[in-house]
Amino acid sequence: MTAEGTPPADDGPLFCYRHPDRETLIRCGRCERPICTQCAVQGPVGFRCPECGRPLRDPLASFTPAQLAGGLAVSFGGGLLAAYISGQFGFFALFVAFFAGGLIAEAVTRVTGYKHGQTMAGVVYGGIIVGAVVAFWFANSGLIDAFLRLGAAAGSGGGGQGLGGVLAQQAFWAAIGAAFLVAGARTRVR
Repeated sequence: MTAEGTPPADDGPLFCYRHPDRETLIRCGRCERPICTQCAVQGPVGFRCPECGRPLRDPLASFTPAQLAGGLAVSFGGGLLAAYISGQFGFFALFVAFFAGGLIAEAVTRVTGYKHGQTMAGVVYGGIIVGAVVAFWFANSGLIDAFLRLGAAAGSGGGGQGLGGVLAQQAFWAAIGAAFLVAGARTRVR
C-alpha cells in the first residue's frame, strides 16, 4: 500500500530471469526474482529459484566420518578376503570374484546408509582394489621375497618357468580377479 492507501502500481508483466522469453507470475520466496514454472523448485514454504532451492548438501551422497570409515573397512576387508579365497580356486576364481564383488558392494551400501554417487563408487572400488593388492602380497610374500633376493635374472636358467615367471603369472591372475571383483561390485553401485 502506498501513502494514499492505494495498491502499488504494477510495472508490467514479469519474465523469468533464466528464460527471458517466458512470462510468469511467480517470484522466488527468498530472493524475489521472477521464475517460470520450469525453473521453480517447490520448497516447504513456497517456490524458490534453482539457486535458492538447492540443498547445501545432498543427504544421499554425503558421508559422515563414521559412515566413510565403515564403508572403507568393509570394502577393504571384503576385497582382501574375496581376493585371498578366490586365489585358491584357479580359473573358477573369476566366477567367485564376480559374485563376491556384488556382495561387497551390497554390504558397503548397507553400512553407509544406502549412499550413492562418486564418493560411494570410490569407496567401494578403491577398497576392493587395495584389499586385493594386499591379499596378493600376503599370498605370495614368500615368492616376492625370494624374487627380490635372487634378482630378476634368477628365473632365466634351468629351462623351467622360473621364479619371475611364476610371480608374473600370479600377478596376472590377481589383476584379473580384482577386475572381476570390481565388475561384480559395479552391478550394485549406483
